[in-house]
Amino acid sequence: MQIFEYPYIIITIFVLCFIVLTAVGIYFAIRGAKTASGKDEKDFINISKMESAFEQAGKQQKDRCVFYAKISLDNFRSLYSAEKTANVFSEIKSILLESFSEGDDSNIAIYGEKNFVVFSKWSSETARKKIEKCFTELNKCLLKYSALNIVDIKIGLYFAYGTKVSFDDAIGRAKQAYLLAKNEKLPYAEWNISSGKALEKKIKIENNIEKEIDNNRFFLEYQPVLDAKTKKITGAEVLSRLNSESDGVLTPGSFLSAVDSVGLNDKFDYYIFEKNCKWISNDKSKREAYKYTINFSRSTLCEPQFAERIIAIAEKYNLNFSCLALEILEDKNITGEARKQMVENLSMLKEKGISILLDDFGSGYTTFGDLQNLDISVVKIDKSISQNSVTDTGFIILKNIIRTAQDIGFKTLCEGIETKEQEEAAIKAGCDMLQGFYYYKPMPVAQLEKLFEANS
Repeated sequence: MQIFEYPYIIITIFVLCFIVLTAVGIYFAIRGAKTASGKDEKDFINISKMESAFEQAGKQQKDRCVFYAKISLDNFRSLYSAEKTANVFSEIKSILLESFSEGDDSNIAIYGEKNFVVFSKWSSETARKKIEKCFTELNKCLLKYSALNIVDIKIGLYFAYGTKVSFDDAIGRAKQAYLLAKNEKLPYAEWNISSGKALEKKIKIENNIEKEIDNNRFFLEYQPVLDAKTKKITGAEVLSRLNSESDGVLTPGSFLSAVDSVGLNDKFDYYIFEKNCKWISNDKSKREAYKYTINFSRSTLCEPQFAERIIAIAEKYNLNFSCLALEILEDKNITGEARKQMVENLSMLKEKGISILLDDFGSGYTTFGDLQNLDISVVKIDKSISQNSVTDTGFIILKNIIRTAQDIGFKTLCEGIETKEQEEAAIKAGCDMLQGFYYYKPMPVAQLEKLFEANS
């Protein structure tokens, strides 16, 4: 009876019981929430189990398929909150799980932070249909979050069929197929021997490209440019070649993408420019009579010290600026401050007497806006327009481009001339200069010098 004489003790006991029960309730609620949010994780197979299943199917000589899927949320994360980014990724993960988890026939594993690996026993036709259906659902999801073309999702496929191949090699080939899809801007791509070898070669070139520059393994060839009226050689375009120790002589199509991928555009461009300047300086009295055009990436042209560096290189070899020309490649779309810097650089060089050519006009990023905004000397018309000029419509297009350029005050050069008919159309349309295989292919310097002698 005495205990009831102290009601505050009873109240204290009740409060303690309430606190304990509340704490227990919170614990189980959190645990339940964690279990619910981690449910999808439990449905993903462990990568080691997937490897065992792959190896077992291989022993039985069954057809096997491995997918490598990579999700890039970097652009989305820079635009939206961390919470929204997490929600998008969660839904993507659910779609992948639903699309590629079908019991014994197919399983999916998390492979790194934002990567996934799928192992299936599907036929190639079934696998493609599953992937296409998956991308349909993924696009719906991205559309809902306004993330279409912002979130990057690519899948690489490797079909092992009955061949003996390790799980690591299968994933490696699926990754190569993923890189192929990324390079070709496709949602997915399949590995095959030719594409695999080409990709391995590309990666090899990327890994060695800076060393090739440092070891001076590039050499120059030249493709002459002719005056349209006299057919006399007025100069030449400078073209780079790589004398690879392992792969022999490579043309720009094999290594320029590697230069760009590893961020060496500026180093490469300055290197080729100086190499040409040095060659001219070895016999200035003959070589300075012609104009030599060197290609430059737009990213290099936008560097703050670009004009100063070009002038310094030319002065180092005591060259007449009038024998030099820069060709603006249509490789990148430049906007804002970068474009403003490029305009300033080109104007400074043109004041010195260096000619500026606008490459591949009529295709890619080159537009009529470039004619208005860039201080150029020559408009180089894309070969697709030159070659289509033999048709009535093509001729009208070429003629109007030439007339517009010349009305503004620019000269024109038609590249890619390969037939007599194309030459006649370009001349009739009023083009100032001509270039193409109909006249000369790219050639070594010794052959070019012989042409110079004959030309003079």
